[in-house]
Amino acid sequence: MKTKFLLHGGRLRLKDSRNDTYFRKLTEGIIDGDKVVFIGFARRDEADRLEVYEREKGLILAQADKKIEVVNATYDRLLEQLAEAKAVHITGGESPELVDDMKQFPDFVKTLSGKVVGGSSAGACLFSTHYFFNDERGVLEGLGTLPIRLRVHSDNPEYGATKESIELLNTYPKDLELILIEECDWVLREIDL
Repeated sequence: MKTKFLLHGGRLRLKDSRNDTYFRKLTEGIIDGDKVVFIGFARRDEADRLEVYEREKGLILAQADKKIEVVNATYDRLLEQLAEAKAVHITGGESPELVDDMKQFPDFVKTLSGKVVGGSSAGACLFSTHYFFNDERGVLEGLGTLPIRLRVHSDNPEYGATKESIELLNTYPKDLELILIEECDWVLREIDL
């Protein structure tokens, strides 16, 4: 069974129809009673994480036409929460920290099999093979789930949307698809896990 990865370029809080379609795609196959897990680990501050959870939970529910539950992931119950979920949404924040966190769960990717998995900004970078990270001004490694080189916030120079960042990504294997995603925009990739 294919796993659907929705890779979002960032800025989910902006009013933009592309953000709405991202959340509709995330929830399109769910039925009443299903769960969506929100992973906010890329937000290092607990208060900020909770605020983003509440905001994005509202955005998810606004686009779902079913009665669903949006669960805030915890480190101690993550794999159990994922096993119970039909869809997963991973918000943005600090990409390197998110990748490091998820590496602590060897079965993380396997638990996503057959689900719809949305990742915004850091959440998208998580599944790439290589991604451009602005704070480091360089290319870092994701989990390698998808054979891609990725730059999110691809229309925003504040996040490194420059010719130089593409040149850096192009030093990595060309057999990896290069994906540049603008803020509020998203792409779908499906793979067997």
